[in-house]
Amino acid sequence: MLKNIYRLNYKIILLTGMHIGGSSDNFDIGGADAEVIKNALTKEPYIPGSSIKGKIKSLFLYRNGINQNDKLVFPKDKDDIKKLFEPTEDDEIKVTRCIFRDAVLSADSKEKLEKTLGKGIFTEIKAENSINPIKGKAANPRMIERVPATTEFDGVIDLMVFDDDNEETLKDLIKEGLEYLELNYLGGSGSRGYGKVKIEYQDFEEQK
Repeated sequence: MLKNIYRLNYKIILLTGMHIGGSSDNFDIGGADAEVIKNALTKEPYIPGSSIKGKIKSLFLYRNGINQNDKLVFPKDKDDIKKLFEPTEDDEIKVTRCIFRDAVLSADSKEKLEKTLGKGIFTEIKAENSINPIKGKAANPRMIERVPATTEFDGVIDLMVFDDDNEETLKDLIKEGLEYLELNYLGGSGSRGYGKVKIEYQDFEEQK
């Protein structure tokens, strides 16, 4: 049975520009070739909870996973990790323990970006291209939309703890996953310097 629900409020601080792709039916002349995902009503960028969850799960799999039929999976002795992202085989109640909410643009960052970039503008456009190593010339120029460095997002992780769960282990694993994220990157083009983040949080709060 469900024992407790805990909430971890945290802040994602961009140390470098970040690109998490969105989609658009309209591409203006001179606009970006690759746009970031935005709230359809406010046009503010956000970080989907699925992107945060998927990245942290992948990092845990890289460290702890085993190859099973050409697919990385969690071994049996890592069921506590698996519980955070998907139900385990031994669960009486088949439910994922962690809920990753979308991380939204902080009020302070919204004010700072609009003051610097203009009303309703929250992103930058970065020009990129590839270099032909034989000719030494640039090729395939493209314009990438990014959320600028120093921007902050407010995120929430809700943790459901059931009777048979090791509560402290699950909490510690979530914190460990956030530390892995700091050591890696969020979004696309991380190998080119995008998406380095710093994560700040206090501690889990029990929800009544």
